[in-house]
Amino acid sequence: MPTYFPQQFEKVSPKKVSDFIFEQLEEAIILKELLPEEQLPNERELAVMFNASRLAVREALARLEEEGLIEKRVGARGGTFILPLTLHSHRRHRDQIAADWEQWSKVFEYRLIIEPEAACLAAQRISEAELRQLQQYLDMSIEADCPRELFRSLDVKFHLSIARASGNVYFEKAVRSIRTKINPALDLMPYSNEVRVRNSDSHFELLRVLRERDGVQSRELMKRHIEQAASAIHRRVFEERPADEEVPES
Repeated sequence: MPTYFPQQFEKVSPKKVSDFIFEQLEEAIILKELLPEEQLPNERELAVMFNASRLAVREALARLEEEGLIEKRVGARGGTFILPLTLHSHRRHRDQIAADWEQWSKVFEYRLIIEPEAACLAAQRISEAELRQLQQYLDMSIEADCPRELFRSLDVKFHLSIARASGNVYFEKAVRSIRTKINPALDLMPYSNEVRVRNSDSHFELLRVLRERDGVQSRELMKRHIEQAASAIHRRVFEERPADEEVPES
């Protein structure tokens, strides 16, 4: 008598060591934990960090270079440097996002469940040190000379820190995965003082209710913030064809 399993198992697919290295570096770049013009360690140092061969590291770096995420430079100040993701993001991602909008909608739907609940838990569990760290991120983001990539990096840090403050590693991992998926879409958004103020006002309000330990309001504000972001991305992808496609904001 045949045995029927309750789920469909995935077939095994071989994965090279270089794929693991590529994915970790790609994630760090997308999440802006590595910022433009930062220099990566050399191949030997990376091989030690990843406990891998230099050949595997070289293959991962070659793939990152093909994706336009890093650049190798020669000369006295040569090395491997991170490239800005937002420089040509409208050319790289707009059509891809539009073509696969149904899948993107599912990510936004997932985010709308995960992050508000993480914020609710964070309101109950966040430490004073974590509150101070969030304040520091916001203070840096509203400085007049805050460049685009740093602003985007601080935005990611703010959201990841709230997820971490939930005290639940599964929420933290989920938000990290979500941000890795949606950051290319967020990189499409224009960068201006108006955008910075609107985003910062929303974050400052969220920080206020976290300080007050108000889980209900933390959940509601995070939900509203995410809904506004999803709507803005939809407009950017399907409705707006701005002049800054020729000269991206920096």
